[in-house]
Amino acid sequence: MNLLTGFRVVEIAHPLTEYAGLIMASLGADVFLVEPPEGASTRRRTPRVPDAGDSARGSMAFLARNMNKKSIVIEDEAALTELCNTANVVLDADRSCFHAQLANVATPVVVTITDEHRLGTSSIVGFAASGGMASSGWPDRPPCNAPSWLSLDGASIYAAVAAMIGTLAGGGRYEIPYEEAALCAVTPWTRTLVSYGMQSAGQGPQTLRLGDQGFPIYETADGHVRILLATPKSWQAFVGMLGDPEELTDGPWSDPMFRRDNSDALKILTNDLIRQHPTNELFLDGQSRGLTISPVYALDAFRNDPHVQGRELFAQVEDPEFGAMELLRAPFRLQGANDVEPRPAPAIGGSSAPPDEPQVTSPRPLSGIRVLQLSVGAVVPEAASLLALFGADVIKIESNVHVDFLRQSGLAGPLDVDNCPTFNQLNLGTRSVAVDLSCPEGVAIGRALAAQADVIMENMRGGVVERWGLDYESVRADNPDVVYLSSQGFGRGQYDGFQTFGPNLQTFSGITQQWAHADDPLSVGSTLNHPDHVAGKAALVPILAALAQRKGLFIEAAQFETAAALIADRHLEQFYADAPIAPRGNEDSDYAVHGCFPCAGDDAWIAIAAETGEQKSHLDELVGHDIRNWTRARQSEDAEAELRAAGIPASRLVTGDDVAADPSTLFAALPHPTADTRFYTGVPILDRSQGRPAAKRPPLLGEHTEAVLREVVGLDPEVIRDLAARRIVGH
Repeated sequence: MNLLTGFRVVEIAHPLTEYAGLIMASLGADVFLVEPPEGASTRRRTPRVPDAGDSARGSMAFLARNMNKKSIVIEDEAALTELCNTANVVLDADRSCFHAQLANVATPVVVTITDEHRLGTSSIVGFAASGGMASSGWPDRPPCNAPSWLSLDGASIYAAVAAMIGTLAGGGRYEIPYEEAALCAVTPWTRTLVSYGMQSAGQGPQTLRLGDQGFPIYETADGHVRILLATPKSWQAFVGMLGDPEELTDGPWSDPMFRRDNSDALKILTNDLIRQHPTNELFLDGQSRGLTISPVYALDAFRNDPHVQGRELFAQVEDPEFGAMELLRAPFRLQGANDVEPRPAPAIGGSSAPPDEPQVTSPRPLSGIRVLQLSVGAVVPEAASLLALFGADVIKIESNVHVDFLRQSGLAGPLDVDNCPTFNQLNLGTRSVAVDLSCPEGVAIGRALAAQADVIMENMRGGVVERWGLDYESVRADNPDVVYLSSQGFGRGQYDGFQTFGPNLQTFSGITQQWAHADDPLSVGSTLNHPDHVAGKAALVPILAALAQRKGLFIEAAQFETAAALIADRHLEQFYADAPIAPRGNEDSDYAVHGCFPCAGDDAWIAIAAETGEQKSHLDELVGHDIRNWTRARQSEDAEAELRAAGIPASRLVTGDDVAADPSTLFAALPHPTADTRFYTGVPILDRSQGRPAAKRPPLLGEHTEAVLREVVGLDPEVIRDLAARRIVGH
C-alpha cells in the first residue's frame, strides 16, 4: 500500500501548485488536477516532445511536473464545490482561474499560495525577488537565472508541507506568500547574516556574484570538477590527490593564510596539475581521501553515472501518446510503504469526480510530537527546525567533541560556537543536548532518546549511526512506530559516504551546467547552498504523512535527487536530444519579454517578464521599444514600482540590504543570551485563524542537556552531575 493511499487532493491547476501536487501524488495520494476546458497553462509551455503536433500533452514541462495525477475539467461552480468537499486537501493559488469559487468549500485543509506583488509565473521574476539571482553567475556579466522553476517550486514545497501539517492538526486554512516562500527556499539565512554583519559566499551585507571564486571549478583532462578546500584535512586530501607535489607540501603554500591571500595564483598552479587527470579518476580518488569534489556534469553525463543508474532514479515509462520515455521518480525511497511508480501525466479531463467522501485521518497536532535530530549542517537541521516552530519538541544531540561545522563561524571566530548566524538561523526552536556519542554511556543516552522519539532525522556520513546503534533497524526494535529520515548527499549506493556540500550537488546533478548564459566562458551556477534549503523540506512531506497515518516508516532521501527533480523538465528534454542541451540563461521563448536588465547605479538590475499579449502592450506603452535605455535611466526600485503599477511582473534583484529593509513579519528580532538581539527568517506559512507561527531563538550548545536528560530520559540529577563531571554530557 502507498503511504497516502485513500488520501484525496484537489489541485487547482496553476504553476505555483504543480510541485506540491507532484510530491503528494508521488506518495500515492489521488491528486485531481482541476483544469479549464483549454487545459492548464503549463500544457502550452515549450519545448515540446518531437512530433507531438498540437497534443495537449506535448509540453515536456507538463509531462515532468504532473506525473501520477488525474485531470478533471470543471466549468460549473457547484461541481467544483462538490469535488472539493470530497477531498482531504485543496491546493490553490490566488491567481488561479477558479480561486474565487473556493471561498465556501468544506474541505478540511485548504492551502493557497498568494502572489501579493503579482510576480507572476515566470521563473526569472520570482527568482530575482527571492534574493538568489543577485548571487548567481559571473561578476562581469548579467546575473543568471536558475534553470527550470526554482522559486515557484520552492514555494510549492511549503504548500505541500502546510497541507500535511493541517492534516495532522485536524484541518485549517493556510496561506503561503509566494515572495516569502521563495526567499525561504533560496536565501533563508540572508537576513540573519546581515543582522550579524557577516558574509557567506556572496550573501550577507554585500551581495555579490563570485563566478567560480566562491566554490572553484577546475578543468580536467576531459571536463571539469568542483573542489571545496574548507579545512586543513581537505587541503591534505587535495595535495595527496595531486601526488604530493613538492611545491605544495613545502614552502609558502603549506601556510593556510598564504593560500587564502593568494587563491587566484593557487588555482592557476593547481589547475595545471589537475588538467593532467580525467574527471572520474579525480572524483573517485579525491573522495576516497575525504575531499569534497564532484564532477560538473552535463545532463547526459549525469544520467549515465553508475551511482545514478544504480539508484534507478530514472524510470522507464510507456507514454500512451509518445511511447517510451524516461521520467524521474520521487526524490525519496520508502521502507514500510510502497514507492509509487511514475505514471504519465494525464490528458485533459481524463478522469471523473469521485463520488465518496474523503478518508479523514485522526488529528495529532505537532505539539505532541518529539523529534530526535542527529545531524549537522543545513539540510536536516533546517527541516527539523520547521517542525519545532510548529510545536514539535525537536532535540538535537551535539557536543564540543565533534562540533557542527556551522557552529564554527561565530562572531568571535571558529571557537565561538553559540554566535554563528547560519547555524542559528537553521536551528530556531530546537533544544540542544550535549552528549558525547563517542563513548558507550553517551550512546546509551542517545538510544534512550531514540526510544522516546516519534521522528528521528539524521544526515551523518555512512556507517556513523550504525556504529552508535541508532540506525533505523536498531531503533525500530524498541520503537516500531518511529518515522525515520536518513538524508545524505548521495544516498546509498556506489557513492555512499562520499563528502558532499550543496554546491557540489549542484554540479553533480547537472544544475550548474544549465545555470549559465549560453555564451559564458564556463558554467558556474551560483554560490547559493542549493539544494540544501529545499531537500530537507521536501522530505518533511512523507514524514508528516506517516505521522498523520500513524505509520512507522523509513525514508531515504538522497539530496542530489531533489536537485535533479527540480530540473526534471530539462532531464526529459535531454532524453529527446541528440546532443547535450545548452544552457539558456535568462532566455525563455514562451514569454514576449523575459530577461534581466541593467538599472541606474552600481550593478543594479531588474527582472521583467511579459506573460501575455496584454502585458506586452502595457510594457510597450510604458517603456517604448528599448527596454534597456528605459531601465538604465531609473533606479531599480523606481523601475520596479512603475512596472508593477502597469501590471507587468517585475522585481529588482533583491540583495541583502533589500531583505534587511523589508518590514515583513517574516523576519523576527529575537534576543539571544550571547549574540544579542538579531533578526531571523521565520516561516512562510500562515494559518488564516492563528497567523504565523512564532519564531523561537536558537539554542546555546548543550543548553537543554539537564532538562532533557531529566524529563525525557528520566535520569536523576546526581547521575547527570556525575556524567557532566566526566564530560560525557554537557560538553
